Amino acid sequence: MDDAGRAVTAHGTVVLSRERGGYRDMLRGYDVLIDDTRVGSIRRGKTVRFEVPPGEHRLQLKIAWCSSRPLTVQVVEGGTVSFVCAPGGGASEGITAVTVNKDDYITLRQTS
Repeated sequence: MDDAGRAVTAHGTVVLSRERGGYRDMLRGYDVLIDDTRVGSIRRGKTVRFEVPPGEHRLQLKIAWCSSRPLTVQVVEGGTVSFVCAPGGGASEGITAVTVNKDDYITLRQTS
């Protein structure tokens, strides 16, 4: 309970940054999914933060029918877990990037 008698909800934070470099998807945002629910989007060179309940969560990014590989992360109460994302290849990859490699279209990795 806080000072006003309201229940305080415990949470942790997921921080996601998107690299600024490259030309692919320069003008497009990536949908951010936590536990298979769209919670927002991220654009080139930006950082977003999401409060989540403590526990295990699944993070994935999508754009049209392409995506990142999903990552599972353990978030502790009051803790912060950070990630960085970027296009998963160059603009020259063309049709291969959106067909054969559609699940690696976006690179997503946890940072320290």
